[in-house]
Amino acid sequence: MVLGVTDTLKPNLQFYINWIRKAIADVDIVTLSSVQQNLSDLDGCDGLVLTGGSDVHPRFYGCADAIALLQGVNEVRDEFEFALISRALEVKLPILGICRGMQVFNVALGGSLILDVELAGYLNHRKDRNTGVDQRHALKVTVGTQLHSIASAAEGEVNTNHHQAVDRIAQDLRPTAWSPDGLVEGMEWKSAGERPFLQLVQWHPERMDDFENPLSKELIERFAKEVRASKQLEILL
Repeated sequence: MVLGVTDTLKPNLQFYINWIRKAIADVDIVTLSSVQQNLSDLDGCDGLVLTGGSDVHPRFYGCADAIALLQGVNEVRDEFEFALISRALEVKLPILGICRGMQVFNVALGGSLILDVELAGYLNHRKDRNTGVDQRHALKVTVGTQLHSIASAAEGEVNTNHHQAVDRIAQDLRPTAWSPDGLVEGMEWKSAGERPFLQLVQWHPERMDDFENPLSKELIERFAKEVRASKQLEILL
């Protein structure tokens, strides 16, 4: 199995790699980087993981004047990942998006983002300011979604470290999970059973201390299962 993983442009990329390898023994990982502009390497991948990181530039969802509210914006990365998403959808790859990965996918399909959740009246979802450790919160999972089948529960607990969130959901997507204060924490295709696998999550499963939590372990294992099934179908066709 070959997975393409977007480059965070920071050392924390290793968290994603370690998490994937912990669950998938036979995986080869290709780092898809806006620095290298190696879009063509996606053609050798069986699935795509969109990682976390910097804010998506607000001009891509009609709020260019709000740039002062954002952090570490990198338009080169944004545009590279838009191209990756477009290509991945074209060749029907399974996709897993994490934090920024969920946000950039939503924007790529025409959705928008809350510029800053605290300014918008929600709770603080950043790391603990004193310890630098991810905060945690409860999660409500919508019954009947693919995420619900993965988690095998309508409730859970996840970590959190973000200051933006999904606002307007892209037309082809539906929410699958919510934070206690009403932020969208997960999304998937509206017609989930009819399209290639897609799970988008706002939390960081790759660095949850409790790997056995189904919202970490079962998520990556289900992704691997779907990638293998997709690859086998491609061989048969």
